[in-house]
Amino acid sequence: MGRMIVALVAVLFGATAMAHHSAVVFDVTRTIEKTGKVTLFTLRNPHLILGMETTNADGEAEEWKMEGQGIGEMQAMGFDRGSITVGDTITVRLNPMRSGEPGGLVLGLRGADGRAYNMEPVAEATVTQLYPALMPYVPPPAGETWQMREQKTRPPELPIISRGLAPGESPGAGNIPGALDPDNLAKARPAAPFDLTGLWQFRGEDEYRANYGSFEFKPTPELTAKGKEYHDAYMTASEKGERFGDPTVLCYPPGMPRFMTRYGALMMMQYPTAIFMVSRLNNDYRVIYLDGRQPLTGNDVDRNWQGESIGHWEGDTLVVETSGFIGTNRLIQAGVPSGEQLKIVERISVINDGNTMVSEYTFTDPEYWVGEWKHTKFRDRVLRSDVKEANCIYEDNFDLPGMSK
Repeated sequence: MGRMIVALVAVLFGATAMAHHSAVVFDVTRTIEKTGKVTLFTLRNPHLILGMETTNADGEAEEWKMEGQGIGEMQAMGFDRGSITVGDTITVRLNPMRSGEPGGLVLGLRGADGRAYNMEPVAEATVTQLYPALMPYVPPPAGETWQMREQKTRPPELPIISRGLAPGESPGAGNIPGALDPDNLAKARPAAPFDLTGLWQFRGEDEYRANYGSFEFKPTPELTAKGKEYHDAYMTASEKGERFGDPTVLCYPPGMPRFMTRYGALMMMQYPTAIFMVSRLNNDYRVIYLDGRQPLTGNDVDRNWQGESIGHWEGDTLVVETSGFIGTNRLIQAGVPSGEQLKIVERISVINDGNTMVSEYTFTDPEYWVGEWKHTKFRDRVLRSDVKEANCIYEDNFDLPGMSK
């Protein structure tokens, strides 16, 4: 069974890796191994990013930059977030760069603890395909219709049952019903007390921002020494008129709870199993699961800026518990960072004939502040409006006043 999984993953590497936007830069006809010390390890969708310091033929230190597969493919090999730590000495099997630069596409690795992931090539792994843009065009059979094309390329089984291996899938994929699976949607559930489907505009209360913070949260709680150090540096720079360390300027997602307190429309689509949200701000995405699933735990946690939100109904109130946050490049508000220990509880209700959404927040993060930090925000239903495409291009932000590269 283990060999079958390795073979399957090897085939997937030959297919999904070629689908990546930069796959053209890798020499898929060559496989090499490199050993070195890990300097960077990032595992989140859509793929693995690995930095490794090695020694070249001249005995000089050389930094290798490597790209790997998404979380699902790595997990199929038994790999998880605990498999690598910065500072570990590991061995990587990879397709090198076509340019000869130090870098490549990760195919397998051997961790510091000796565990190996796809380090034994098998016959199935030797089958690779050229990147589509590099393949010479071959006309399809004369007279072939799209119906004929569809039939010969049709998957052997429909609907497709996820194995949790597709690019961009979360660690839970393939193990539990998806929120939009027809069978999951069709399960008998009590009717929801309210439906948030629609567009919701943030109520800034700008004339009272000294009282309530507008899109931020006042008053700030007692900060830990670590939180106070960052906050003091922010205040010092800001009082001088300098921009200070907001990751969103470099197009990092605002994350929770800032996702819910940005100006402009927030589109919500409510189903019995989940509420899907798309923000006007950079088209950031969030989902609240309502289908009774349990949150991911341990090394399966897909740490990101929004966290994982699990909701349930308590009478006429939707209670949402969110955890699983990433610990870098995210703020809870300007001058106050938050990390992996952040937990958010939202109590969401509606008033004013369903036209105002009330969100009562409780934030805890013992790394950066003491105890609970509570606040209440409002969003109002807006009609005759849509959420349009919006993109954050970080190079554009360097043209803003006070910014420098």
